[in-house]
Amino acid sequence: MNPVVIVGAALILFGLLLSRRTDARTRAGQLLAGLSPISPTDALKLAALRGDAAPYLAIKGSIDAPEIFEDENHRPLVYRRERVSIADEGGWRVIDTAERSLPFVVSDPSSSISIATADLADGLVVVERRWEGSVAELHVAGREYQSPETAALVAALAVSDPTRGARVGLEQISNLDRATAAGQLIDGELRAGAGRPLVVTTLERAEALRLLGTEERGRLASSTLALGLLALGLLLLIGGAALALASPALGADAVSPSPTPTPNPESGDARNGGVGVGPGGLLGLVVMFALPLLFAVIVVLLTRLVTRQRR
Repeated sequence: MNPVVIVGAALILFGLLLSRRTDARTRAGQLLAGLSPISPTDALKLAALRGDAAPYLAIKGSIDAPEIFEDENHRPLVYRRERVSIADEGGWRVIDTAERSLPFVVSDPSSSISIATADLADGLVVVERRWEGSVAELHVAGREYQSPETAALVAALAVSDPTRGARVGLEQISNLDRATAAGQLIDGELRAGAGRPLVVTTLERAEALRLLGTEERGRLASSTLALGLLALGLLLLIGGAALALASPALGADAVSPSPTPTPNPESGDARNGGVGVGPGGLLGLVVMFALPLLFAVIVVLLTRLVTRQRR
C-alpha cells in the first residue's frame, strides 16, 4: 500500500480520536447545542413510536417533586451538591463531595419524566455558588466532611501548607425552577446512556452554553489541532490515492520494450520539453490544480462544523 495513504489514514484516525477526547462538561455543551428541547408529552410519544430503541433527546418543563428539603436560606430544593477542592499542580482536585437529592420530574401540564439523579455528575449546569480561600481558612471553618480521611488531610495541609488554595462549590436545583434535561429516555426516566452524559440545566440554553464556554478556553487548542490533522490526513489520502491510480500507467511504460528510445516532445516527459498528455499526465495536472481547492473546501466545511457545534 502507498505509504502516503497510510500516513493520511493514520492522521485522520488520530484527529478523530483527539476530537472525541472531551470531558463531560464539553460533551454537555455539545449536546445542549445540538438538541432542540421538546415537551415531556412529545418525548413520551416519540419513545412509544421508537419502541425498543431508547431515544436520546432533550426535554424542557417545570421541576416537580412529591417531597422537598430546605437549605440554610429556606429555599425548597430537590438536589444539592457541595464539593470541596484544593489547588493541586496547576488545577483543582476534589477531596470531598456531599450530595443530597430527592426524586423529581420534569413535567408539563399533561406528562412528566423522572430524572435519574444517580447519573447526574458533571452534566449538571447551574450557576455555582463558590467560596475560595486558603486551606488554613477552610480548616478554621470547622466544616463536616464525608470521610475522616478528608478531615485529616485538611488538618495536615493547614499545618504543612496553610496558604494552599481551597474552594467550596455549591450546586443545587429547586422545585421552583424550570429545567432543560438531555438524556436517554428509558421506561419513562431520563438517564445517561449511549456514551453520553445526563445533562440538566436550570438556565436558558444560551446562558448554559455561555457558562460552559467560559469554563476552559484550553479546549479550543485541542479542537483546532484535531481539525488540522483531519484536513491534512484527507489531503494526503486523496493525493496518495491519485498517485496509486497513476502508477500502473507509469509502471507499464517503464517495463515496455524500447530498443531505440528516442525523445518525443509529445510523450509527456518534461525533461525533453514534452507536454503532459495521456492518462498519467492529464491526471497529474488535474490533481495538481484540484488538491489546493479541495483542501480549502475541506477546511471551510470542518471549520463551519466545529463553529456550529460550539455555538
